[in-house]
This record gives sequence, C-alpha cells and structure tokens, in this order.
Amino acid sequence: MIITEHKMLLFFCGCLLILMIQFARNQKREKEQFLEKAKKNFGKLPEREYAVEELERISHYFKNYHNKAEFFLDDLTWNDLGMEDIFLMVNQTYSSIGEDYLYWLLRTPITDKKELSERERLISYFQEHEKERLLLQQIYHQLGRMKKHSISDYLLRIKKLPEQKNWHHYAILAAEVFSFSLIFINSAIGVFCLLVSCGYGVVDYYKEKGKVEPYFVCLRQVTGMLCAADKLAEVDIKELGDYLARLKQLRKECNRILRGSGLIVTPHMSGSIGEVFLDYVRMLTHIDLIQFNRILKEIKEKEESICQIMEVYGFLESMIAAASFRGLLSMYCVPEYLSENSKEAKKGFLSIIDMYHPGIEKPVANSIQAKKGILITGSNASGKSTFLKTVGICCVLAQTIMTVPAKSYLACLFHLYSSMAIKDNLSLQESYYLAEIKALKRVLDARKRGEIVLCLIDEVLRGTNTIERIAASAQVLRQLAAEGGTLCFAATHDLELTYMLGRWYKNYHFEEEINEGDIQFDYLIREGQAVTRNAIRLLSLLGYPEELVESAEKTAEEFVEKGEWRCL
Repeated sequence: MIITEHKMLLFFCGCLLILMIQFARNQKREKEQFLEKAKKNFGKLPEREYAVEELERISHYFKNYHNKAEFFLDDLTWNDLGMEDIFLMVNQTYSSIGEDYLYWLLRTPITDKKELSERERLISYFQEHEKERLLLQQIYHQLGRMKKHSISDYLLRIKKLPEQKNWHHYAILAAEVFSFSLIFINSAIGVFCLLVSCGYGVVDYYKEKGKVEPYFVCLRQVTGMLCAADKLAEVDIKELGDYLARLKQLRKECNRILRGSGLIVTPHMSGSIGEVFLDYVRMLTHIDLIQFNRILKEIKEKEESICQIMEVYGFLESMIAAASFRGLLSMYCVPEYLSENSKEAKKGFLSIIDMYHPGIEKPVANSIQAKKGILITGSNASGKSTFLKTVGICCVLAQTIMTVPAKSYLACLFHLYSSMAIKDNLSLQESYYLAEIKALKRVLDARKRGEIVLCLIDEVLRGTNTIERIAASAQVLRQLAAEGGTLCFAATHDLELTYMLGRWYKNYHFEEEINEGDIQFDYLIREGQAVTRNAIRLLSLLGYPEELVESAEKTAEEFVEKGEWRCL
C-alpha cells in the first residue's frame, strides 16, 4: 500500500514536471517565433487586418488627451489627407499603448525643433540597433493589445467609479472558513454548509466581478507597464537613459498599485497551471475583488503618473514604428527647417524635391518651391488633388516622425489646415457652400492667432454659382496671401483666378494628352496656367456634333482673348 502511494506520488510529480518543462518549451518557442516575426516584419508593410471597433478604439487616446497638444490636425484635415491610411502604413506596433500613442503623435504635428531632433535621434538609433529594438518590441508584445476599448477610456471612467466596501466579501470568506471547520465537528452539516456558502460566494463573485471586470483589463495594462519598467531598468541602453530613468521614477510613485495586483490579474495571460489554480482561489475567496477595491483608490490618486508612463512607452514604440516605416519607403529624407527668425520662415516657405505619395503603388514624383501662394489648374483626374494631399502628408510626416517621402524637404514649421473634401451636413442643415465657408474661416482665424499656416484648398467655393464663386474665391485667396505667414496651395478649374491673383499666387498646372480616342495623364506639375482644353475635345471623341464642338472651341478662344463671354 505504501509502495503504491509512493508510486502515485512519483507519477503525479513526474506529470507535473513534464507539464512544467513543456510549458517552458512553449514559452521559449513563442519567444523565438515572435523575434523571427519582428525581424521579418521590420521595414515591411504591416499585414494586420483591423476590425471596425479596433480603429475606433485607437483614436480614443487622441480624443481624450488632444487638449495636451500645442496643435492638432482637426477631423477635416485628417480625413482630407487620408491620414488614416498613412497611419496604418506606419503602425508596425505590438501594443495598444504604442498604436494609441502613434495615432496621437501623427495627429499632433509639433513646431519644437529640439523635440523633432530628439525624435530623429531615436528613430535612427532603432534603425541601426536591431538587438535593442527587438528587446523593446518583445516587451511591447507582452503588453499586448486591447480590442474594443482604450486604456485611456478606463482611466477617465475610473475616476467616476464609486469605491466599494469589502465587508460582504469578508463575510462570505468567513462563512466558507466556518463551514470548512464545521466538517470536523459534524461532517454532514459541515459539507452542506460549505457547499451553500461556496455556491453563494461563487454566484456573488461573478455578479460583483461583472460590474468591474472591464477595469481589470485596465489594471492588467497598468501592472504590465510597471513590470516592464522593472525589466527595462535592468537593461543598459545608454541612448534611452533619460526615458528609462523617468520610467523608474514613475514606477516608484506607482509602487502601491503593484502590491497585491498579482492576485487580481497577471501581467501576461499565458494560461499556465498556476494561473488556472489562482482563478479558483479568486473565485472562492474574492481576493481579487478585495484587492481591486483597495487599488482603485491608488489608481485614482496616481492617474497622472500612469498617463506619463503611457506617454513614455507609447513614444518609444512610435519611434520604432517610424524606423520601420523608413524601411518601407523607396526613398525618404530627414526634413530641414528654416530659422524661426528668417524672413522666409515668417512669411511661409516650402521646398520639396521629388516628393511622392507613399500610399500609391507607382507614384509620380513632383517638386515644388513656394515662397508665396500656389494656384494649380488642370482637368479632372489630372493629379491636382493628389498633389495637394502629397504636400500635406509630407508636412505632417516631417513634423511628427521626421520622415518625408521625398529627396529633400526644407520649410518653416507650419500649422496645417485643409478644405478639400467638404460635404453637406444634413444633420446640422448646412449646405455645401456653408460648410465650405466655415472651413475656410477657420484658416483665417488661425492666422489671426499668429500661427504660421500651410493651407490646402481643392476647388475653392465650388458650392455656389460661377459669378459669386469667382468673386468670393478671389477675395478669400487674396486675403489668405495678404495676411503673411500663410502659404496657400489652391486647386481650381476657374482660369479667371489665375489672372486675377497673379500678384499673390504663382501658377502651376497639370496636363493630359488625348491619343487615339484615349486620355492619358503624366501627373507632372508644370509652371504656368493650364493651356489645354481637352474637355471640349472629349465631346468630339464621344460623338458629339462637330458644329457643337467647334462653337465651344471658338467661344472659349474668344473669352481668353477678350476676357468676357459672348451671347449665344
């Protein structure tokens, strides 16, 4: 009998040892697989697919804390430029904290040269130091991603979460201990009482936990960051010394949060035997709920420190993502900036050579130098809108991640606004025209506040009749140029504006050719006004009467010569 018991004990210990060895092997294999994946994906286009709720969640950190920024891209400008697609190209991150901050960073272009220089230092460092980069990426991978909600949402909501008393949890625990003790006095009654008390405790556990469980996710992220800070403190990366020292100090400030937090959630959900066992302990003792109520107060008091930890973690992973983005680009440059005291910087200056749109598979590079406003003409689909978007994207990337898809970039530091894809707002009963003039008004207001503005306008005031559109457009564009400190790029079909605004704007245009009944674009910008009238030629190609086409050509020529339309 004794031998049998020994054999069973040895068998149990052997099985446990095998499971532990297998678990350790799995952990090692997962680590190796991740490192291989991170090496392979660096400098490549992210292949991740996003659920709708994930994209919404990513934007919440910005929505919750955008007021901390000196300036941010408003929704209109962000959407006009298609910056969400650019974000998805850059987002080679492995944690919610990292991608939330990266989105925030791309929406908040800065004008601090010292900070921009520091970003360039870090991005270059992560480009060149694979070992250190992988170390950080592994830590971010362990932090993981949240699906539907942002940790910033929980931190804001947790302020309003009332603190709960623990007396009823202690009462249930006391009842279970008493019932267990009763077994040694009267086994039948003791077992019955134990089953009743444990059953009630389990039901009450899930009821109470359901109310606060979403905040456990928040706590898991917070404790994960604190544990990661301990790991980073052990690593000697001199180039990150200031950031690691700051994390260490913030970690000390939040030390009470970490105490006992392992009883609530483990920093990394690995599914080990120990975690499964701990789940049963929590369910029977309510120890995680008791600890949560205690830690809740600490989280409220240390919210600012937690936010600062998120900023440091998010910033460093954003710099890693930016380094990866550089590897994705066929060509890029580090932007250069004019001195704030220079004459050009105060008036507005931008020079970009061979810039291209990073989201287009086979982009056409264009160059532009602007010391005053730029007026762009050309037919539909010739490249005007894409050119404006490319200018805006280059400006945003220059003042966020110091990476411009171009051969060279020299400019002053701008606040960027656009008015390109205006729509009717039926909910507010706003017409297209009203939405347009409101969008343009915010640009004028920005200049009055003393901002150096880069303004992108596609088809100014297209929502009204020809006479009023040209008259109002000319005055609005002139006002933008006359203000000084505003560099305006405007695309238009109204050739009249190219004559009226010659003093304030330099003219550029895009061309197309019609060969064998097909229209072809080269998407190259050229100096001067648009001279082709292929819109009329297309009428002939599509079978319109020759008499109609000839009359249209003659009418257009007469207008160019005389500056007025003849009666028909």
